[in-house]
Amino acid sequence: MLLRNKETLRGRRFAVHSYFDQKLPGYTAETHGHNTVELFCVVGGKARYTFMDEGRPIETVLLKPGDLILIDAGHVHRLAAEDGCRALFLELRALPADGGAAYVDGYTAFNACGALSEAFKKNKYVLVNDFMSLKETVLKLQALVNSDRLRYIDHYFTQILIAELFLSIDECYKKTLLENPYVHRITDYITRSYQEELTIRRIAKAVSLNETYLQKIFRKETGFTVFEYVTQYRINQSIALMRNTGLKFADIAAEVGFANRQSFYNAFMEFTGYTPKLFRKFLTFPVSDYSASHVPKD
Repeated sequence: MLLRNKETLRGRRFAVHSYFDQKLPGYTAETHGHNTVELFCVVGGKARYTFMDEGRPIETVLLKPGDLILIDAGHVHRLAAEDGCRALFLELRALPADGGAAYVDGYTAFNACGALSEAFKKNKYVLVNDFMSLKETVLKLQALVNSDRLRYIDHYFTQILIAELFLSIDECYKKTLLENPYVHRITDYITRSYQEELTIRRIAKAVSLNETYLQKIFRKETGFTVFEYVTQYRINQSIALMRNTGLKFADIAAEVGFANRQSFYNAFMEFTGYTPKLFRKFLTFPVSDYSASHVPKD
C-alpha cells in the first residue's frame, strides 16, 4: 500500500507502467491485485469497481461520466465496464530507490497533497467527479506515453506531471470535503431513515427544502438523483447483512427499506451485476477454494 505508507516512497520515483485511452467493450476483468497505483476515469458510459477481501466482495463503487477513481496499490479488485464505456486508465509504479534520478520522488509528490494523504491513511481509494480540471495534465502525460515506447515511462517531465496530477486530484478531493450544507443534511437524513419509506416530499420536509430545489441541488452536487443515492446506500447495507447474518432475502429487503423482495432483487442486480443469491455465495465461499476459474455458480 504505497499511498497509505508514504514513507516507503522516499527516494523512489513514480513511472508510468501502463496506459490506455479507449472505448471498451462490455466486459468484466478477472479479479486481481498489483503493486501499482491505479487511476481510472470514465469519459462516457458507466463502469463498476468491486473490491475484494480474501476472495469475497466487500464494496462496490459505481462510476459515471466525469468520475475519477485513484486506487492505492495492494487492494484486490475487479473492474466491470458497460458496452461502449469510454475510459482513461493510468497505472503508476514506484521504482526502487536504486540511485536513479528521482527529480521529484514519490514522497515529495504525494506529501504535498494534504487531503489525499489523510484520506489514504484509512481508505483504499479516493473518488472525485471533476475530470475536466485534470484533463490538461492527463493529456500531457498521454503525449509523453505515446512518444516513449519504454515499458516504464521514466524521465524528468513524467515525474513533474505525475506530481502535478496528484496535486490536481488533491484539489478536486478538497472540494468534495467542502460539501454543500444542504446536501449534507439530505445524506444525513437518508442515513438515519433509509429503513423507512422515503419520498421526495418526506425528505424535503425533513430538511426544510423545496422539493424541486432539493432534487436539482442534490443532482448537481453528487451526480446522482436522490433515489439513486438511497438505493446505493440500501444495497451497501444489505451486503453487510448478508455477510453478518443468516437473514432470508425477503427479510433483508424489508430491513434495508425495499418495498418487497422483487424490487430488492432488481436493484441489487443493477447495482452489483450479481443476484443476491450469487453474491451471498461469494461472501461465504471457502477462501481456499477461490480462484478466477473456480467460483460459485448461481
